[in-house]
Amino acid sequence: MAEEIIGRVISFATELISDAWCCEEELRGLGESLTMIRAVLTDAERRQVKDESVKLWLQKLEDVAYEADDVLDEFAYENLRQNIEVGNQRKRKVRDICSTSNPILFRTKMAKKIKAVQEKLAKANDLAFGFGLDRLLSVDSNVEIIPTRETDSFLDHSEVVGRKTEVSKIVSLLTSATNQQLSVIPIVGMAGLGKTTFAKLVYNHKLVKKIFDKTIWVCVSDDFNDKKILRGILESLTNNSSPLESKNAILQNLQKELQGKKYLLILDDVWNEDILKWDTLRNCLLGIMSNTGNSIIVTTRSDKVAEIMETYPRHHLEKLSEEECWSIIKKRVSSIPLTQDLEAIGRDIAKKCGGVPLAAKVLGGMMCRKKERSGWLALLNNEILNSPHGSNEMLPILKLSFDHLPLPSLKQCFAYCSIFPKDYMIYKEELIELWMAEGFLQPTLGSCLVMEDIGNMFFDILLANSLFQDEVKDKYDNIIICKMHDLVHDLALSVSKSETLILNENFGDDISLVRHLVIQSNGKNIPRISNLKDDAWKVRTFISENATLGNIVFNFKCLRVLKLHGYSIKELPSSIGLLIHLRLLSISSTSIIALPKAVTKLYNLQTLRINFCGNLKELPKDLKNLINLRHIYFNGYRSSQMPKDLGQLTCLQTLQYFVVGQGTGFQIEELGCLNQLKGKLDIHRLEHVKDKEASRNAKLVEKARVYELRFYWSEERDDNHNNDEEVLEGLQPHRYLKSLTIDGFGGEKFPSWMLTSHDARDGFLLYLINIRLIGCKKCEVLPTLGLLPCLRDLVISGMDNVTSIGTEFYGNYNDGGYDKILFPCLKSLQLWSMRNLVEWTDAMKPTTTGMVLPCLKNLTIRNCKQLKSAPCHFPSLEELDISQTNSTTFEKISSKLTTLTYLRISGISELASLPEQLLKNNSSLMSLRILSCDDLVSLSPHRDVWGFYTSLRSLEISDCEKLSYLPDGLHTLRSLEEFRVSNCPNLRSEW
Repeated sequence: MAEEIIGRVISFATELISDAWCCEEELRGLGESLTMIRAVLTDAERRQVKDESVKLWLQKLEDVAYEADDVLDEFAYENLRQNIEVGNQRKRKVRDICSTSNPILFRTKMAKKIKAVQEKLAKANDLAFGFGLDRLLSVDSNVEIIPTRETDSFLDHSEVVGRKTEVSKIVSLLTSATNQQLSVIPIVGMAGLGKTTFAKLVYNHKLVKKIFDKTIWVCVSDDFNDKKILRGILESLTNNSSPLESKNAILQNLQKELQGKKYLLILDDVWNEDILKWDTLRNCLLGIMSNTGNSIIVTTRSDKVAEIMETYPRHHLEKLSEEECWSIIKKRVSSIPLTQDLEAIGRDIAKKCGGVPLAAKVLGGMMCRKKERSGWLALLNNEILNSPHGSNEMLPILKLSFDHLPLPSLKQCFAYCSIFPKDYMIYKEELIELWMAEGFLQPTLGSCLVMEDIGNMFFDILLANSLFQDEVKDKYDNIIICKMHDLVHDLALSVSKSETLILNENFGDDISLVRHLVIQSNGKNIPRISNLKDDAWKVRTFISENATLGNIVFNFKCLRVLKLHGYSIKELPSSIGLLIHLRLLSISSTSIIALPKAVTKLYNLQTLRINFCGNLKELPKDLKNLINLRHIYFNGYRSSQMPKDLGQLTCLQTLQYFVVGQGTGFQIEELGCLNQLKGKLDIHRLEHVKDKEASRNAKLVEKARVYELRFYWSEERDDNHNNDEEVLEGLQPHRYLKSLTIDGFGGEKFPSWMLTSHDARDGFLLYLINIRLIGCKKCEVLPTLGLLPCLRDLVISGMDNVTSIGTEFYGNYNDGGYDKILFPCLKSLQLWSMRNLVEWTDAMKPTTTGMVLPCLKNLTIRNCKQLKSAPCHFPSLEELDISQTNSTTFEKISSKLTTLTYLRISGISELASLPEQLLKNNSSLMSLRILSCDDLVSLSPHRDVWGFYTSLRSLEISDCEKLSYLPDGLHTLRSLEEFRVSNCPNLRSEW
């Protein structure tokens, strides 16, 4: 990692020279010293594999590079401090000559520190010369290099477990791929998942041998050279290893061998992400012969490889089940008599495999050597890395993924992930902010990318290379969470070397090389660190889970990341202001009441996380001084007033919560200068906005990266000065908005930017996915939403003045008919507490050809007691939840339903029994809940009602006073898993 650290420090020094107000000569000298050292790093990184002294030299060099980074960062901090504090002190006529901020004293101090670093670099340079490290970056021929992996097509069926269904799927795809000259199917998965074995199963399948005249196996590995691969294909066909030097001769021989034949080619273990190299090989293969039906199966760890090669969708290989992992282990330990006790331990060990067959094989081999129960228990209770057999066998294979990462900074980002516990849910945004705080995401000179863009790119690369997995997306298809496989986590620990320490017990060893320290505690047994020396305070990331550590953390003066978590943490000392290098401060889920004023001295701070701090009363007044702040998170924090002048934080990208105040520096105009805002933004107390001009000055229409907006007016406000209509008109969002909530709006009509014309492309809400209209009590008419092409979820609640939902809701149409699809993507529609709603009409006349709500899956209607009519055309409805309305409305809505799987009815007046058509037409119903229907006498007059419910799994009936009997034959429902009846006093006793 030394090369990446030194490169970053050189760039930092160069940047500071142009802005420096002192120490220019020292900074330039430091940059030159680092540049000289960097020239030998490539050779040193290779030599350290066999030479322990070079390895130690690299560790020392990394230490000096970190020290140089700290010194330069202190210099940069002073520049910031001068700009912020000195500018605020211009009225003072006399500066304290003895002040620590005196520029003369500071120059002397910094020059001394830079000189000390240069002296250490000079010693390192002398040692490099003594080691004979090559400045021309040549490779020492004696360096041990892991040999290139080579695979073959031969298959030991006794070693194969599972995969039958997946193999059949691929074989079926091969049999249907007859219309293409060359079809390509990638098989993607992490290391050890069995991609090569899977390819062998397909390659040796009986049906494949019948379909294809020739089957060819070539292991590609690192070197994607078209000539080498073509020669490998020819050798596989002819069993002749005599080399042909001419590419043209190879192609001619291939043409002879494959003339008129259909072939399957396996390209195993492909890493190439260069589309030009693939195009060159593909063109050669296409040129050999013109017949159709030829296929290629590619195995790879990289989604990027799959993307550039696939003609059919890639197949992500599934993990094995715990039972399948146990069967692999069981074969490995077949020589050991399995007692019931041993098998129980063995099955627990199988769970550690995480569905990876390679892990099962390695662990099984280790268990075979540990034949006693105690040995198996020791293996169960220890990490894989504690066993040299396990690490030696598995990590080199996994490390290939790491070695193929294209950038040193990306490798640092991966290694940093060792700070997380195994099976930890890694939140993407937080991970990128941690990388950013550590300085891993520096843009190159002239790049238009910001650090977050680079972080997103790095995350995608790690995911594409199967180093991240199990990604979870939000409703907007953004990846928000991922995990690392246990074996990949072991790899991260191994490549992070001694820089990461996860502590859950007392520790007394030397931690002078530790940069990332994680303390895990249950809140009772708090780990302690003893024997700390002066050079031990070099930690850059400090994470504490449920541990109260007093002021010890503030001795780590080099901290970039400080994350304190747990409700036992009740305060931050004012000494936090000494952590001048700090970039990320997270105190989420703590009992902290107030942030000390000293926090506003952390001028380098980029991220502040104070989520779920229920005791926190307010934020520091001078938060505006944190001019490098990019992300503020305070979910669960509900202060009556924001810090003053937030508009000065022009780097801010994340501001999830803003309360409009009335004084200067607290008004909505503060949002206007925050041009970088993105993600979600809640704006509260909009009744404090003066007028349309003030709301326009928030410039929401210019914030293209804000995809979710929520507007709130307070319920308890004075309604005498209602200007809500003009304020909301001025809050027009960017057209890329995906989610909109309007809550407590007091106007009578919605703004013009919500009105969709006949052509939806003229509207401002073209990309909206989610709309919530809550408590807009004075509005009489709903906005036109039926033409929005992307709308998926719609909630309308508490709109007391709406009496009718009519054609204006769907969209305008002519008398001659309307052929557009209305609400084309809507999946969920909820109507809540519409207490004066009487009529909900169909969208169109019967003669029109258009469709309405074709994708609606979920319909909820609650507390709409006056509703007398409703539509009956819901072609795809699966879930119906209807309550506090009358039987006429329920019968109308349900009269033509045929696709229900879930039905909940509650408080339906005048409902004697369920409509017979509803029962007959919805045989797929799986859940039925009937609650508080006072007039219900029976489920149905039909005696054989259960004959319609062959799929029913859950049945609940509660608080139905008049219900007297249930139809016979309930015991015939074999699919029923849950049955509950309560508070039905007139039901026959046997029920």
